[in-house]
Order: sequence, then C-alpha cells, then structure tokens
Amino acid sequence: MTKTLMPMAALCATALLTNAAVAQPPQPPTPGIKPPPVRQVLRKMDADGDGLISYEEFTLPEKRRGAEQLEAADTDGDGNISRAEMEAQLAAHIEAVKQRAEDRFTRADVNGDGFVTPEERKQVAFESLDENGDGYLSAEELAGARKRDRPPQG
Repeated sequence: MTKTLMPMAALCATALLTNAAVAQPPQPPTPGIKPPPVRQVLRKMDADGDGLISYEEFTLPEKRRGAEQLEAADTDGDGNISRAEMEAQLAAHIEAVKQRAEDRFTRADVNGDGFVTPEERKQVAFESLDENGDGYLSAEELAGARKRDRPPQG
C-alpha cells in the first residue's frame, strides 16, 4: 500500500505547497466570514479610479489565504522561503497525509487482514452514521451526516 500511496501523496503535497509558496492555495471559505464583493475590492485598490488595478495599486490582503503556511515555511524568519524550507514543509505535509491515509485504512480494515472489502467499507460507513450505536439510522442521524458533508451556505 505504501508504494502506491507515496507517489499520490507526493503529487498532492507538491501541488499544495507549490501553491502556498507561489500563490494562494485553494481553500474553502471560512464559515461565517464572507469575502468582500469584487467591486468593493476593486474600488479600494483602484487609487486612480480608472476601473483597473495596476501593479503599483495592487496590495496583498492583510489576512490572505495560506499566510500561516507561508509563515511556518519561513523557518529562519528572513521573510523568504528557500527551496530547503519548502522541501522541509513538503516532507512534513507528506508524512501527515501518509499517516492519515494509513489510519483510515487501519480503521476500515475491520478484520485486520490487510484488505478493505466492500463489506468492510459498508460497515465502517454505517457505524460512522449510527451516532447512538443502536444499529439503525434515524432521519436525524442522516440529516446530521448531510449537514457535516455539505459546505457552509451563506
């Protein structure tokens, strides 16, 4: 499993960290916080009022997405991210992804035989939905699962 998981994890982690180091990584919106409308952002930055934002007018937001990742990657605190710092952050991310995947596999391999069968997947899914452990799924349990899986609306 590890031989097939590692290339996939490395690819995903590389994409995430490259985005964090170069741009802003894609992230879901923060619950309860709406970003300002585009027109409002444009008006705030457009100092000369021409309806366009020049390089000189452009500023990074104070609280930009991925800021924490960028700050964490800059381990020497010089304000720059070196290749070595990026690779160290990538290695830590890959290890965390690998550990989560292995933990999920271990939980799903109910009988511990090294395989996750369709029956085991069904069992794990059912048990995760059956919050009160009574062996039945109520409308409330299904509704709760649906709310947990749906991104926040607003």
